[in-house]
Amino acid sequence: MIRAAIAAILFSLTAVAAPPQVEWLFPIGAQRGSEALAQIGGKFQWPIKTWADDPGIAITADAKKKGFFKITVAKGVTPGPHLVRFFDGNGTAPPRVFFVSKAPDVPEKEPNNEMRSPQAVDALPVVVHGKLQSGGDVDSYRVKLKAGQFFIAQLDAYTAGVSMDALMMLRDPRGVKLAFNHDAHSLDPRLVWKCDRDGEYVLQVAAFKFPANSTSSFSGGANHVYRITLTNGPWIRHGWPHGATSGTKGSVGLIGWNLKNTSAATPENSNRETVLAVDAANGPLRLPVTPWPQIAEREPNDTNATAQSFAAPATLSGRIDKPGDIDRFAFTAKKGARYRLDIDSFALGFLLDARVSVENSDGKELTNNDDANKIRDPLLNWTAPADGRYCAVVRSLLHKGGGEYFYTLKIHQPEPSFSATVAAPQFAINAGDTNEVKVTINYLDGYKGKLTVAAKELPKGVSAAHVIMEKKGTATLKLIAAKDALPHNAPLAITITPEGKPAAPATVALTSASVNNGVPQGFPDFIIPTSSHLWLTVLPPKPPAKKPEPVKSTAR
Repeated sequence: MIRAAIAAILFSLTAVAAPPQVEWLFPIGAQRGSEALAQIGGKFQWPIKTWADDPGIAITADAKKKGFFKITVAKGVTPGPHLVRFFDGNGTAPPRVFFVSKAPDVPEKEPNNEMRSPQAVDALPVVVHGKLQSGGDVDSYRVKLKAGQFFIAQLDAYTAGVSMDALMMLRDPRGVKLAFNHDAHSLDPRLVWKCDRDGEYVLQVAAFKFPANSTSSFSGGANHVYRITLTNGPWIRHGWPHGATSGTKGSVGLIGWNLKNTSAATPENSNRETVLAVDAANGPLRLPVTPWPQIAEREPNDTNATAQSFAAPATLSGRIDKPGDIDRFAFTAKKGARYRLDIDSFALGFLLDARVSVENSDGKELTNNDDANKIRDPLLNWTAPADGRYCAVVRSLLHKGGGEYFYTLKIHQPEPSFSATVAAPQFAINAGDTNEVKVTINYLDGYKGKLTVAAKELPKGVSAAHVIMEKKGTATLKLIAAKDALPHNAPLAITITPEGKPAAPATVALTSASVNNGVPQGFPDFIIPTSSHLWLTVLPPKPPAKKPEPVKSTAR
């Protein structure tokens, strides 16, 4: 009886325990082909289990040392950001970003607060993994550079889910400021500086609190973790044009700093993305793949008369080279033809706050768009009012320009399609209970037809009837767990299958923070903005509810 009572108490405690809370991971990356020691902070039971989106990333808990792991990254893992999870029998923490790099890792070594006693980083390229331990902390790193080299320092923190607003400053040995960057694209800084004389230089890193408050002091804490890629060698920024055409071989120019090669071949590819190996610390180069031609901008094209001609559909890669620059692209259209003009700049990590418009052959503006659906990049749907020549016009809304004001402009006649999203990256259900997964279905550009929404990779004892959708709306998948369903923690896939066509996955948006911080449109996106990697936890049955004690009568 005593054993049974103890077991019942332990079961009850386990059944109501919260899923793990992982507040930070350090370091947030490792070199491929290497092993690293890592630590997490937060509230969790030990040992905790792990998952990674690439089987080449193995994360093994140290059974004797709570919060510590050995991470092994295989040589074949593609460099770049990946998703990892930490979970136990009570559920999973939200996914976290883990970077795989090409360059060797260098751990920060304290004390390195003072500019005159920095940590030496003798060989480049490297990835430095650091932590701003407490309020007011400043980390200093000494590098050796040669005249004519570009020095690049790219910091990753905020877009990996770290709530801090970092800055970087480069100084010469006398302490004179040579370069500074606070926000490159998101709240994470990137510093690029051309060395004018051989010597030693000091890079300093600090951060403000996020979200911001009225104080101006530097922030710090156990969760203020970061990684910085440092190099005086090749660094790739983008391709020119920034894309490849499906089913054909081609080539793209390479834009960046200290590059040894100025072009790369693109293979035949029917996927939505092609990955090109390039000799750069931040490679590979990922390029979108479209079924239509990729065209690079040619100047002069500022006026209606000098507009660059092309045949739609196409993707055009361009740049607002200087303040006041305007790019025009001329094409012919038939009356009643519907076109979509879609610009990516902010989404690609560049600075252009673009405005797109359409002019007729006389230069009269017919329509325009600035921000589409609260996203900084514009999107414009337009129907040609008559046969004739028209110009797509791209300019900076803020009249700015330069090397970081790159964009791509897709002009095409949109085809019917659909999208499917869920609100959360993980779901849980108790044995003997039910839960609902709501999938938002959008029918786009006149799409018609039935869509089958289904939950895949369900464990034994858990079922969900598929849902047929014939118009936009919410598909509710009802997860039903049998009373004898065993505990389970594993990926979950939700698929949408059109009639006679391959299935597509539902995705979830991954955000760094929901706080705007005063920046227009904010910087909410992870460096991995969406994912189809969902998660399902099956918990033990809920403990029976306690029966209310009978009320004693006070009547005499």
